[in-house]
Order: sequence, then structure tokens, then C-alpha cells
Amino acid sequence: MTPTLAITFDTELIWGSVDHVTPAEFERRYPDVRGAIAGIMRLLQTYEISATWAVVGHLFLARCREDASGSAHPAIVMPARGSAAERWFRADPCTSRERDPLFYGDDLLDLLTASRTAQEIGCHSFVHAPYDDPAMTAEVVRSDLAECKRAAARRGIELTSFVFPRNREAHHDSLRAEGFTAYRGADPTWHASIGGPAGRLAHLIDQGMAIPPPVSTPRQILPGLWNIPGSMLLLHNSGFRGAVPLRARVAKAKAGLRRAVREGAVFHLWTHPFNVASDAPFMLEALERILREAALMRDREELLVEPMRSIAKRSRQEGIRAT
Repeated sequence: MTPTLAITFDTELIWGSVDHVTPAEFERRYPDVRGAIAGIMRLLQTYEISATWAVVGHLFLARCREDASGSAHPAIVMPARGSAAERWFRADPCTSRERDPLFYGDDLLDLLTASRTAQEIGCHSFVHAPYDDPAMTAEVVRSDLAECKRAAARRGIELTSFVFPRNREAHHDSLRAEGFTAYRGADPTWHASIGGPAGRLAHLIDQGMAIPPPVSTPRQILPGLWNIPGSMLLLHNSGFRGAVPLRARVAKAKAGLRRAVREGAVFHLWTHPFNVASDAPFMLEALERILREAALMRDREELLVEPMRSIAKRSRQEGIRAT
């Protein structure tokens, strides 16, 4: 495979945190996420890099409200009452961006789609309810995906790439049935199987020592559905994670780029905009150094830089040629 860099931004504002953080606490931890997204976009345009923005479906909206039946999104089949998954849907304030800006993001879609360097808009579920929750049945998941597609279609966007909430995979057949062609699978890191505090310590050591991250070749999981695994999370700079210096983060990503070239594989960098907002000057500097290196390698024709949709399409074409 041609050496490739993929970048995904899991774009969720507060939706990824509604089970444990209030809006006030979220804003304290991650000030000005919208400003961080604008900063990321400036860098992507400066270096002419296309990324995949996996956007929570509710962020396509400017407002919503409950109907006579008490549902804001009646086409979605709700998970079982009282389940953990249901709480994600019940977090919907049913108001507007002006009143609850962390729950609505139509302005962010305006920014992403206006980019002079094309950005792929992908899907991150409708409200970030983890798909492996037992209450997220196939019927619930299919309706959740369909609602995302409807919200995107109103803006002329076709969703074909998916990132699982919290990277917890399930219902691959539903993805394929709803027309998705690519998803980001779990990072195959050496510490992935270590849980609890020991796992967090192992992740910190991995980052601090700038151990070269894994790279992968896309794999067809179901006919037409490609797994493009993650390689490296660009870690936020707050709490104990602030112990990882900028140079280590950049060195680790550069090692991933070199490994992709050496092995003819995909280096898949990912993060959340709120990770960047945790310390925007620091995080944007790290991201810029990585993008600058990637752009140099691309300009030397050592590396392609593509969104997930393009990688899946190329994998399919190469697979056809190999048959």
C-alpha cells in the first residue's frame, strides 16, 4: 500500500462527556473549543491537508424541540428505559445553539464545509451513546445512523466514514447496511490490553518515551466496509498528561510517519478538538509541527495525506486489481 497519513478529529463538544461532566465543568476544563476548531482549520488550510471530522449528528442542528409525544427526534428508536444508553439521548436540552451552545454545532459545520482545502465530514453517532451498550440494539443503532444521515443530507453531505463513540466497536453490519464504507478501529498499541491505573500509566510511558506508534493496512471487515485502525491519540495537555513534553508528542508522531513510509502502511493520527482546547497554544504548536513534517513528506512524494473516505476507496480499487 502507498504510505499514507490519515487524521481524524472526533468532534462532539460536550456530547462525549454528558455522562460525567456538567456544561460549566466542561467549559472550565476545555475553554473555547470552537476557537480550537478554528485554529485547527487554519493549520489544515496552511498545509493543504484534508482530514476526517467525525461529527456527532446532533451538532448538525441549530435547534430542536420536543413534539407532542415528548420526543425531539421521533425517528430514533429509543434504548430501553432506564438504560445507560438512554441517558445519552435524554441529555438533549431541546433548545438552541444560542441557549445551549455545547449541544448544537451548525456554525461548526459552516466552518468545516467552507474550507478551501476540502475536509471530509464523517459520523460519530447521533448523541455519542456507546454502540456496545446492550440497550443499543440493531434497531436502535440503525435508526441512530439514519438520523445522522438525514441531518447531514439537509446540508448536502453524504456520510461514509464512522468513528465509534469511545472507540467501542459493535454493529458493523448496521454500518454497512446504512452505506458506510470506512470506520476507525481501535489503535493496536502494545498497552491496549492493560486496564485501569496500570493502563493509564502504560499509555503515559508510551507517550513520554515517544515509542513509535503502530501503523496498519486497511482491512475489509464486511463487503465494502474497511477498518482503518487508529495509530496515535494526540494527547491533551492537562492533569497528569501535562507531564508529556511537546517534543515527545511531536517525536512520536514523526516516528509514526517514518514507519508508515518504511512499511507501506497508514499512520492514523486522531484527537478531539476539546483535547486541543485543553491548552490551545501548546496543542496547536504540536499539531503544526506534525503537519509541517507531513506536508514536507507529501511534497517529496514519500507520503499521501488522505481522509478516511479516500483511503477506503483506494483500498477497494487496489483490492479489485489484486483479485
